[in-house]
Amino acid sequence: MTRRETTVNLFEYRDYRKYLKDWYGAAQNQRPRYSFRALAQRAGFKSSNFLMLVMQGKRNLTEESTAKVARALSLNKQEGEFFRNLVLFNQAETHEEKDIHFRQLIQSKKFSLLRPIEKKNYEYYSSWYHPVVRELVVAKEFDGTPEWIAEKIYPPITPAQAAKSIELLEKIGLIEKTQDNKWKQPQTLLTTGPELISVVVHNYHKALLDLTLGIMDKLSMRYRDVSAMTLGIRRERLPQLRDKVREFRREILKLVADDTEPDDVVQLNIQFFPVTKIAEGESEKKGKTP
Repeated sequence: MTRRETTVNLFEYRDYRKYLKDWYGAAQNQRPRYSFRALAQRAGFKSSNFLMLVMQGKRNLTEESTAKVARALSLNKQEGEFFRNLVLFNQAETHEEKDIHFRQLIQSKKFSLLRPIEKKNYEYYSSWYHPVVRELVVAKEFDGTPEWIAEKIYPPITPAQAAKSIELLEKIGLIEKTQDNKWKQPQTLLTTGPELISVVVHNYHKALLDLTLGIMDKLSMRYRDVSAMTLGIRRERLPQLRDKVREFRREILKLVADDTEPDDVVQLNIQFFPVTKIAEGESEKKGKTP
């Protein structure tokens, strides 16, 4: 049984374990007697249930075993490299490692064709000022030049950065030209919804935290509101508080939904996290993750 005999497309996956499960399932559908033993022998593994344990998340693949699996599935060079990065992405222990391998994944033309929204979102959230530029191009005072954008934004960016940002926003469909040669937003509200994977959101939130640190000492208190609350709570209260924060964000979005020609652009950041240790698996046992 080879990959060519199944209809499972590797480039549709962000989880290599799920890919292997689906590949094996498709192989069994075509050949009911196909077994883990046969697949293990084809890959050159001594243990007949090793790949089953990998699919279950009980074992990881090494560089060597990843190459063996790629050969067993008859992956070509492009597919093999994608599979390798997918394994490294899924098994990465730090955000920095995940980011490196995710960037490799989205460079694949086939992946970009099948999942274009992920590459677009990665590019959009790669810099803190792209969402700001998106709001400014529909402002009444916008004169259509990158220089105006660069001058308006604080902390400042260069006209070249503003021009590239406008180009990106148009390319990924977040702004478009009107008949009178102005800009409009096809969608007024935009959030990092559930289609975004954690590494993209993580990058964006880190950039916003860095931005906050950079302007805290420069921006007058008349224009900012920064506060902190330290609360002692029961553990089961964590999901309730998180839901309240989400409810507040939804209310803010509804409030400004009709502001299609903004005068100013503001950044609202809310941080909510425990500062005491939570026992490993504690939140998962209750089916809730703070």
